[in-house]
Amino acid sequence: MTEPSTNAQIELYGATWATRFAALRTAYGLSQGALASIVGLSAPMVSQLVSGHRVKISNPAVLARIVFLEERLGEPEVVAGDRAAIERVLAAVSSSTPELRSTVMSTRETHEAVVGWLSAHASSSVLAELAAHASSLDAVELATALGEAATRQN
Repeated sequence: MTEPSTNAQIELYGATWATRFAALRTAYGLSQGALASIVGLSAPMVSQLVSGHRVKISNPAVLARIVFLEERLGEPEVVAGDRAAIERVLAAVSSSTPELRSTVMSTRETHEAVVGWLSAHASSSVLAELAAHASSLDAVELATALGEAATRQN
C-alpha cells in the first residue's frame, strides 16, 4: 500500500480500506470477492482499495452498505458467529438500496441553530466566554450572535 494513499484513506474514512475490509471479512466469514459482491463493488475495485491504488469509494450506496455491515459488527449474534444471524445481515445488505442524505445549511443558518441551542442550554457567562473565543478566531458573525444571546439572558 502506498503511504500517500494510506494517509488519504485514513484522513477520509478514519482507517484504511485494508483494515476495514479485513474486519468485515473476518467477522462475516467472507472472501474478498464475496464482500465485493455483497456491498456492490467489483472484486478488482476492492483489491485496488485494499492495496492503496485507489483511495475513495464514490458511490454513496456502496459506502452506506459498508457502514451498515460495520454497524452490525457489535451485535451479539454476529460477535458469536451465529451463521443464521450473519446470513440475515448479509441478505439485508445485499438487497438494500440505501440513500445517504445530508442537510446543507448556510453559515448563517448554522450559527442561528448553534446559538439557539446554546441559548437554551448554557448560562450567559458561558455564552459570553464562547463569544470571546469565537472573536479570537475571527468568527465575527458567530461572536456577535453569541454576545447578543449572552446579553439577552442577563
